Amino acid sequence: MVRLPLVLLIVLLAAAPAGAAFSGLTLIPTADVLAGGQVCLDYQVDGPFPLASGVDAALLNTQCGIGTHLEAGMDLDFSAEAPAGALFNGKVLVPTERMGFALALGSHNIGEGLKATTYVVATKELRALRLHAGAQRSSEATDGFGGVDYALSDRLQLWAERLAGDENASAVTLAYQLTERWGISLAWQHPNSREADDSYSLHVGCALPSHSAGE
Repeated sequence: MVRLPLVLLIVLLAAAPAGAAFSGLTLIPTADVLAGGQVCLDYQVDGPFPLASGVDAALLNTQCGIGTHLEAGMDLDFSAEAPAGALFNGKVLVPTERMGFALALGSHNIGEGLKATTYVVATKELRALRLHAGAQRSSEATDGFGGVDYALSDRLQLWAERLAGDENASAVTLAYQLTERWGISLAWQHPNSREADDSYSLHVGCALPSHSAGE
């Protein structure tokens, strides 16, 4: 597995308050997992534009790498109308060394009284540009998704993505690595439904290194 900049790992996906987070872009998963023993904490705030007009959702997302091919996480939703209890997720990498791309299978939105969403995603690296494509299946529908991330510099990345379906959205994100362990991202989200308004998603994350990193 390619070693990714921490900025891509610490800004964890949380597309909506109803879905547990996992490593990826803002709306979609990628075929990446955290290194074994690495822990990420991510505080997420979603709301309408302009940024000072209020907050719709606030979440604390946690994620942990297990071995070399697995990650799992638990997320807490502090929103006023959030369902009680934690949400869980898991992702496993499928060995594809000879195929030229990475492949992962996962599930999220795992919680009491909820039906889990499952997905498959492939990631292809082309130098500073990475391509992602896959599909997810929930109790309501099966939706495709795609996205790209591009390294503008050693610290700054640009992401663009789309998750199909009337209840989902597209997003453009700038992610910046503040320090070796801390990162921040701000996304503009455009809903697929014409009846919904644009929104933002702000993430501040911290990555605790694995023991194998020697720290």
